[in-house]
Amino acid sequence: METTVLSGLELTKWQRDFMKSYVRESGFAPYMGTSEMDIIHVKNDLRSDGYTIRIPLLLDLQSEGVSGNTRLSGNEEALDQYYFDVSWEFYRHAVETSKKEREKSANNLLAAKRPLLRSWASEKIKYQIIEAFHKMGTTNYTDASEATKDAWLAANTDRVLFGNAISNHSANDHSAALANIDTTNDKLTAASVHLLKRRARMAYPRIRPFKTGTQGREYFVMMTHPRCFRDLKKDTTIAAANRDARPRDVNANPIFQDGDIIYDGIIFREIPEFEVAKFSSSVNTETTLVGVGNSSSDVGVNFLCGCQAIAYVNKEMPTPTSKKEDDYGYFSGVGIEMAHGIEKVRWANNASGNMGTTQKDFGIVTAYFSASADT
Repeated sequence: METTVLSGLELTKWQRDFMKSYVRESGFAPYMGTSEMDIIHVKNDLRSDGYTIRIPLLLDLQSEGVSGNTRLSGNEEALDQYYFDVSWEFYRHAVETSKKEREKSANNLLAAKRPLLRSWASEKIKYQIIEAFHKMGTTNYTDASEATKDAWLAANTDRVLFGNAISNHSANDHSAALANIDTTNDKLTAASVHLLKRRARMAYPRIRPFKTGTQGREYFVMMTHPRCFRDLKKDTTIAAANRDARPRDVNANPIFQDGDIIYDGIIFREIPEFEVAKFSSSVNTETTLVGVGNSSSDVGVNFLCGCQAIAYVNKEMPTPTSKKEDDYGYFSGVGIEMAHGIEKVRWANNASGNMGTTQKDFGIVTAYFSASADT
C-alpha cells in the first residue's frame, strides 16, 4: 500500500519552505535570526493573542558587581525593564486561475503559482525592512515633517553621521546637515570607515557588534546604498586591500564578483533596493535623497548595524488561500495570507523606560554620504 503524507503535515511543510524562500530572496536572510545577537531579531509568536509582541532588549551590564565578602544578594542588576513592542498586520495577495488550471491537484496549483507569490512576499518584506531602517521615530522618512526629522536627529545625535565630519550635524537641523554634504569630501571612503566605527563604539546605549563565522569574530554590518558602495569600491585604499589582502579567487574577491566588502571589522553589504523603488525604475525616495546635498547634489542613506537593529515579528506563517466564485464557478483564485510586523528597534532614553519623544535607535548608526548619479 502506498504511504501518503497527511494534508496537515504537507501544508505545514509548504508554509515553512515558502517562508524560508521569500526571506532568503529578501537579501537580509544572513542577518536574521531568533537570537538577541542577530541584526534583525525575529520573534515567532504564532499562538498568543494580542496585537503587539514584546521584544526584550539586551543591554550591556552597568553595575560594578561585588567583590570580596560583599553579599551579592540584593545587589543583582535588573534586566527585564528593557523591551520594545512591535505591532503586526495581515498581508494578503492572490492570483486568479481558470477551471482548466483548477483541474490540476491543489499541490500542483500551489507549486505553479508559488514563484509569483514568493516574489511578491519577498518584495513586500524587503521594502518594509528598508522603510523601517530610515524611520524618524514612528514615521516613515518620506512622511516625516521637518520638525519630526529634527527631533529624531536631536535624540540620535551620537549615532548619526553626515558625510565625513561630525561638525556637519549643524545644530540638529536635519535639512541643514544634509546640505553640508558635498560631492568631494563626503563620499564613502576608507577614511569614512574609521569614523563610522568610532561613532558606533562611542554611542550609548552601546551598539553591540554582530558575531559571525565559526571563530565568533565581531563585525558591524553596513547596509550600503549602491552609489555609496560604488564610491567605496573605487577608493584606492579599499581597492588595494581587496587586491593585496583578500584571496586571489575569482569567486570570492569583490574585484571580480559582486560581493560584500570587508574592511576594519565592518562588512559592507550593497542593497540595490536602497536606490530603486518597488516595482519601478524610479529612485527609492526613502533612502535616495535627491537634491538635498550641497549644490543640490544627491545623498545616499546607509545603516551601520549591530545586534537588534530591526525587530521582525512573525505572527502567522504564510498560508495558502483560495477563492471559489466568479463567472459561474469557472474562475477561482489561489493566494497567500501572512501576518507580521517589522520595526526599527528603539530605546526609551529616559529613567522611567516610557516611549516618549526621546527615543533612540537601538542598534543603528545612520550615515549619509554623497551619492551622485552615474554620468
